[in-house]
Amino acid sequence: MTSEFGRFVILFNQLSEYTDAWLSRFPVEKFDWVPVETSSMKFGERVSRVTLERLVTHLCVAERGWVEQLKTCADGATISVPKDPELEARLLNAGAEFLEMARQISRENADEMSRLPASVLDKKVVFVARQWTGMGLLWGIYAHRAFHLGNVDIYLRQADVVAPEFFEFYAPTLA
Repeated sequence: MTSEFGRFVILFNQLSEYTDAWLSRFPVEKFDWVPVETSSMKFGERVSRVTLERLVTHLCVAERGWVEQLKTCADGATISVPKDPELEARLLNAGAEFLEMARQISRENADEMSRLPASVLDKKVVFVARQWTGMGLLWGIYAHRAFHLGNVDIYLRQADVVAPEFFEFYAPTLA
């Protein structure tokens, strides 16, 4: 494991655990709540009603899709925007089990990332018309999760829940 990849694994796992902790503060009855509804509150053309449940589903589906495509594509391949209607439906129909199911999927995604071989980290891929290395795309996935953790922060505050401090990860020593 390269030192950069090792740092990524540590930081991504901490960010995932932190995301879980933030979500556990959110009132369960508000997971289908939309704090602000405007024409610009959407994920591209895919999701137009951005509830916390849909936001978390988006993270699970996107991370699973990126990792699977990265593992299986040829060097130089184009990776598409992740879509998995079956996984999305399972999550959105999970009811009271939603949060635990999402946590499990996030853990599986993080575990898959931590097992990627050097050949995957070094390959070149194209995503959204930009060239990435596999390692670079992993950092992009980290940034994507951090970006959406900011959305969770706003949802918490609008629900009158105090959000945790961002840099206070659980591990005493980080990468």
